[in-house]
Amino acid sequence: MSGGTQAVFQHVTLYGQTAQESPDFKGPVPDNFTFNSPVGMCMDRQQHVWVCDTGNNRVLVLDKNLSRIIRVLTSPAAGGKGEGGVPFRMPFHVCPHPQKNLVFITDMGNSRVVVMEYADEQIDFAFAFGNQADDGGDPLQDPNGVTVVMQPDGKYNIHVNDEFFHTETEKLRNRCVRYDENGCYVDEFRTVIDPDGSRHDLYWPQGLSSDAEGNLYIANTGSYEILKCAADAPIGDDYTIRAKEPVVSHRFSQPSGLGMLNIMRFVSVIGERVFVPDHILNTISVYSLDGKPEATLCGVRPSWNHGEEPVHSLSDPFYYAAEDAALLNPYVICQGEAPDIFFVSEPFSSRVVKLRIPHLDHKLPLSQVITALGARRDMPGVAKIDPQFNCVTAVTGLQPNAAKAEPARIPDAELPDYLKLNPFQRWYMDLSKTMTSEYQFWFGDWSRLLLKAGGGEASAEALRLTVDAGNWRIKGYRECDDTFQSLDGRMLDGYFLPGNLAMTVYHPKEPLLGQLCPGTPLILVGNFNFGTISMYQIGPFGRLLNYGVPFGFYGKGDGCLRGPQGMAVSDDGEVFIVDSLNNRMAKWQILQTGQTVFIKNFVWDAPGSESSTFTPTDVALDARNRVVVTDQFNNRICFFDRDGTSLWCCGKEGYWEEGEPDGDKLMLPTSLAIDGDLLILNDLVNRALKLFRIEERGLTFMGGISLFKLSVDEGGVWMPFFMYARDGQVNIADSTYNIVQVFKY
Repeated sequence: MSGGTQAVFQHVTLYGQTAQESPDFKGPVPDNFTFNSPVGMCMDRQQHVWVCDTGNNRVLVLDKNLSRIIRVLTSPAAGGKGEGGVPFRMPFHVCPHPQKNLVFITDMGNSRVVVMEYADEQIDFAFAFGNQADDGGDPLQDPNGVTVVMQPDGKYNIHVNDEFFHTETEKLRNRCVRYDENGCYVDEFRTVIDPDGSRHDLYWPQGLSSDAEGNLYIANTGSYEILKCAADAPIGDDYTIRAKEPVVSHRFSQPSGLGMLNIMRFVSVIGERVFVPDHILNTISVYSLDGKPEATLCGVRPSWNHGEEPVHSLSDPFYYAAEDAALLNPYVICQGEAPDIFFVSEPFSSRVVKLRIPHLDHKLPLSQVITALGARRDMPGVAKIDPQFNCVTAVTGLQPNAAKAEPARIPDAELPDYLKLNPFQRWYMDLSKTMTSEYQFWFGDWSRLLLKAGGGEASAEALRLTVDAGNWRIKGYRECDDTFQSLDGRMLDGYFLPGNLAMTVYHPKEPLLGQLCPGTPLILVGNFNFGTISMYQIGPFGRLLNYGVPFGFYGKGDGCLRGPQGMAVSDDGEVFIVDSLNNRMAKWQILQTGQTVFIKNFVWDAPGSESSTFTPTDVALDARNRVVVTDQFNNRICFFDRDGTSLWCCGKEGYWEEGEPDGDKLMLPTSLAIDGDLLILNDLVNRALKLFRIEERGLTFMGGISLFKLSVDEGGVWMPFFMYARDGQVNIADSTYNIVQVFKY
């Protein structure tokens, strides 16, 4: 990669609903209340519950029954000036002082820790710290976990995990910073050394907790481990701290794909136990303080009888059943007002739950739900308010692909022998073409007329489809002069499975058997959970109808998929699928009969390349029909030809700062989109959107923008997922802010 950098992206707009409550709101929780990816939570000394409603950039203070809102904090001091008047931007974790009426909040987007003091229901801004250089300590960059630890002299220190901290000389190690009670910098460490001498560099440390004996517990997320060390241990040369006992209390090997989700983001010490929400089958692992497994929290039992719940699709009853039977991707667990009472945040379902767990001494204790707050985020749009997304993962348009440089080709040469040499298949393919032409002659004009009368044909050019994964549905938006208006009613008539993530569009060169409206595209949607790809067609009334049966099976063999993510389809019906948990790419072929057949699997194996596991997450096709893949954990972009032969790759691990000309520094590149000879990249950990020009054997970096610490109105994103680019505009699905951001370039 080469080239300079400039301001190449300009924010246009966003769509998707965020918070509705006024900062002045107090009183009973409204019936239509929803969180937006809540993360941190705690109970203070007055038994008030503090919740970081991170996706809405606010902190809520509630009563212990989760029935009344005491304060809505959009900034530390409402209407205030100076530090207290700066609005919260991604408040992430919250921790109470054990002896004083103080609460510490990591305000990640503002690179600070905010301290609030309270008395009864009076809540005031005390001070903030960490965002300025202090006595030899660098300012915080991305404060995440926070804990308050009592020292042997009775005083308290505040410890903060600075998740993505890096400098020119310290390129990869991150840090845990110690401050005194006044927020003054004391020292920091970046490596924990085990008694046996092994080193554990801090790599994306997130959650942080402590026990009564003064030990720290660190969720060292990038290394998939929980570390333990004494908070007052001396810090040696090179910012190292030595542990008195083995430091790893829980550890995984590296996941085999982004969606594996066995990533420890948080750790909480409650009494004499360590709780680790580890995202394995929606569980929380429980350990003794010395790291021995004690229990696994998984099932829950609701303590109420539901009233009538709205059913918008066939999948809704299954959603409600799952919500009432299990923890859904738990993130934070904290102590409630009694030893057997706990609160848990679930960002994916945008709710917090209050649990009673009476038998933690059992290996598989049953959790009883006392109450829950937060809805599914599925409210429709009303009175100029957008509908809500709940984990929006992908966006696409329906416009035909731009002309490709390579001519069309007949895929028969790649067909498996059981089809190619099968006379019945040949007869069926000939019959299919005859039936399709007959249908088009008798009914094609009529079906297109219906589509046009309903406005479906006219809206296709400006339509955006979004995978609203958490609501198990597809939503439609129509673009007009850089604004996006939601379409009324359902976009989809048919089934939609939980776990659908990615989406792509196929424009057949000739009508396919069974298409009700010949000449319209097919929409392919991949299901991460079941390893299948569903296809939808556009019906004569403009809605999406299921086309054929899903293809793919969950497994490791040929023709099987595990954790499919990004997809792309060529004009000739070649389907390229990221088979992420199998660490490979899969190629399938859509035939004119509507059949989809497996062709081959392929991985990166260019001569001279390093022997590392291939970790694809997204795929697109360039103008030369080359297959372009983000190889996430190898921090590179790989180019293949359409037959799966490795061509060349680019990218290297490293943090990138906005304005730097070396755009080849990548950190977990997750998704990409191609518009002509331009490639747009979502460089996830760098929280950057980057633009490259595609050359014959390389990429020229044209510029990028850091999005993480912008407000959503300025184009801020939290967890961008799959993108759609066309005619100088890119749409980015943000799966945790639950919006779609739109930029021009």
